[in-house]
Amino acid sequence: MGHVVGKSAYLDLQRRLDRMPIGSPFHRAFVELLEELYTPEECRIAAAIPLRPSTLDRVATAAGVTQDHARRVLDTLADKGLVVDLPRDDRPTLYHLNPAIIGFFEFTMMRVREDVDQAKVSGLMWAYLRDDPELGFLRMLAAGDTFIARPLVDETTLVPDDFTEILDWQRATSIIDGADAWAEGLCHCRHVKLHLGERCDYPLEHCLSLGRGADYLVRHGMAKPITRERAHEILGHARDHGCVQMADNVKNRPSFICNCCSCCCEMLEGFRTLPQMTSVISSGWMALSDEQACTGCGKCAQACPIDAIDLVHAAATEAAPKRRKRVQVDAQRCLGCGVCARACRFDSMAMVPAEKRVHTPDDILEKTIRQAVERGRLAELLLDDPSRLSHRALGAALRVVLALPPAKQALANRQLRSRFVGAMLGGLRRTPEAKAVT
Repeated sequence: MGHVVGKSAYLDLQRRLDRMPIGSPFHRAFVELLEELYTPEECRIAAAIPLRPSTLDRVATAAGVTQDHARRVLDTLADKGLVVDLPRDDRPTLYHLNPAIIGFFEFTMMRVREDVDQAKVSGLMWAYLRDDPELGFLRMLAAGDTFIARPLVDETTLVPDDFTEILDWQRATSIIDGADAWAEGLCHCRHVKLHLGERCDYPLEHCLSLGRGADYLVRHGMAKPITRERAHEILGHARDHGCVQMADNVKNRPSFICNCCSCCCEMLEGFRTLPQMTSVISSGWMALSDEQACTGCGKCAQACPIDAIDLVHAAATEAAPKRRKRVQVDAQRCLGCGVCARACRFDSMAMVPAEKRVHTPDDILEKTIRQAVERGRLAELLLDDPSRLSHRALGAALRVVLALPPAKQALANRQLRSRFVGAMLGGLRRTPEAKAVT
């Protein structure tokens, strides 16, 4: 009976995680993973944590335990990377249950640990992402227009005249310079592949965390603090070795920059498996080949991390008298990372402003609400505990909804199915704050 009750608790936690804007569809490997990472009591309390960041007293009440007990469990979960704690100077700490990605998948593997079987955990993570015949988790990620991360163009591939067109939030160097804390941890993807017997030649480290994300990881031993100069050094090494920079998909205060290799990165593997996923991300730039100058050597096609460049038959030109092929870039799939332009030895590949325009959320609140709307989970997010819903929190969230395109506003309203929310939307539209964002 105890085993049945325990299994039920893990299923409850899976369902709780699946209610988040980036959910966790059921899979046997995922439930087994939860059993590896959580004790039954940790699992029970984690499943009671509200969807929005919450204070200790609220978590304790939801879980039906004392605050002292809840604090001990939450502190342990934070040390494991399963919960984020958000200290505030003059107010109680907030606690937030980590989603799978980006969340406890990464944090579990960003250091060498003895408290969990990381080889077994790696196998379960890989099974969850790749062994599902329907690729449920990947398809869920691809379901919306707001992805978890965004590519950054390699600024060294831009000509000087283009520097006026690239914004600070599109530049890895500016993102690093604008942070107030930096940390370096193990790359989750490479660490997983190491345990799967597929170790690549790239450094196992080089996962960059920034700002509050860096503070959290350092506080709990999942990353080591580094200087701004070291962060730039990591960035330079990654670019020199053909890695793609993928940043937190927000304009303000992004919390990470991943330096992704095509052989290990789970995001890049997802883009190759489901090419339609790339339609919702872009650095704002795209690769463009000079058809006359291209020699057809294929170096750029080999370097492209998602196989978005093909070699096609082509006649010789004055610039390339011996060629039989040239490259062709799939503009709809191109990430705009610049890896191909850096690999080109003949200066025939350039990065130009992309035709497709992909919206980047201003901050984590907008990102979360957009993801919830797109995946049909807005009501879950806003009305997780209606009896404790503060007007301040609801007002902030609904102002983000008001800034959405009309079609997404209508979708949000249908999801909530609430006269109250409809009235709130109508009232907020008449406020000075709402007018400022519409």
